[in-house]
Amino acid sequence: MIKNIIGNKIYIFDKLSSTMDKSKEFINNGVSNGTVIVARYQTEGRGSNNRNWISEGNDALFSIILDIDKSKVNLLSIVSAYSVLSMFEDILSNEEIKIKWPNDVLVNGKKISGTLIENVIHGNMVKSVVGIGININSRHKSTNNFIYPSVSLIELIGKEFDVLTVIEMYLSKFSVYYSKLINNKIDIENISKNLYGLQKKVSFRTNYLNKKNNSNDLYKIINLNKDGTLRVEDSNGDKINLSASEISN
Repeated sequence: MIKNIIGNKIYIFDKLSSTMDKSKEFINNGVSNGTVIVARYQTEGRGSNNRNWISEGNDALFSIILDIDKSKVNLLSIVSAYSVLSMFEDILSNEEIKIKWPNDVLVNGKKISGTLIENVIHGNMVKSVVGIGININSRHKSTNNFIYPSVSLIELIGKEFDVLTVIEMYLSKFSVYYSKLINNKIDIENISKNLYGLQKKVSFRTNYLNKKNNSNDLYKIINLNKDGTLRVEDSNGDKINLSASEISN
């Protein structure tokens, strides 16, 4: 059963360059499906588009190593984000929790979590590393330099959380939704309802757009497609599908 696979082995390190890098070392040396790598502190943590993931420590920084059919890889990021959202719904009350497609979770418009997927392909199967960062006990200075400033659980609730407990909560949620993904039972329509900016215009910089005018543009978010791509309407009224690989902001 999937719930017995995810987190069947958990390795905890005080300090790593990144859990993604350590996971790839494990893959090269042979590792079981569902293994989890946790770091209490990262020196070179990274997010999407090679951005640095900055944490002052005492946050949830971990990666999951998975064997998955390559036809399902594009949905991993959204499944991870939805697992975070579902976990926060059990913790937070009266807060707006949304998925900023394709890989972030926002609480009241502020970023609390991000997911990074890196893959090694073996025939029809893929060794995927799902890297997750969740702001737990760090505190963030107020800034206007980011469209989506950061926030943490301690800032939202006012008390510290045990990081490993939060990771276990996440793994429990992820096991449920990953199982649905593997068994073709993932509810994309329900996930779509939790998208940040649904039926509104949101700014993206995309490879598709750059071919046209090399600038940001506003897209109206319509819904998620079954393959994990995002259905949007551009400023000309044309409906297009965006893949995560096309997003550069």
